[in-house]
Amino acid sequence: MIKKKTKSYEYSVQITFREQWRDERLQYDDMNGKIPYLVLTDPNRIWKPDLFFSNEKEGHFHDIIMPNVLLRIYPTGEVLYSIRISLVLACPMDLKYYPLDKQTCMMRMASCEYISIQ
Repeated sequence: MIKKKTKSYEYSVQITFREQWRDERLQYDDMNGKIPYLVLTDPNRIWKPDLFFSNEKEGHFHDIIMPNVLLRIYPTGEVLYSIRISLVLACPMDLKYYPLDKQTCMMRMASCEYISIQ
């Protein structure tokens, strides 16, 4: 769901945000396929990438009845993290041809700690 507010140069979205990564510390024996994955009920118990939306003006996670979070750990240490988020994001707009204009709005992501290994 996308809603654009041209006067305030922003747009709002509701997304299911998914990340996948491998953490070898989380590898386990799947007992010959009997345990295909583990479900973690508290995602704060493991390390997660520190991604954030750099053009975010507002945001919140959905947890009305219960948190909308899924965290699976596979035998290889592969992690799937999925969470529902509502965001209001900044979008610089050129309104010269309004209301016949066309805007392209970005969803920018960044990491606080990522350092490229050279």
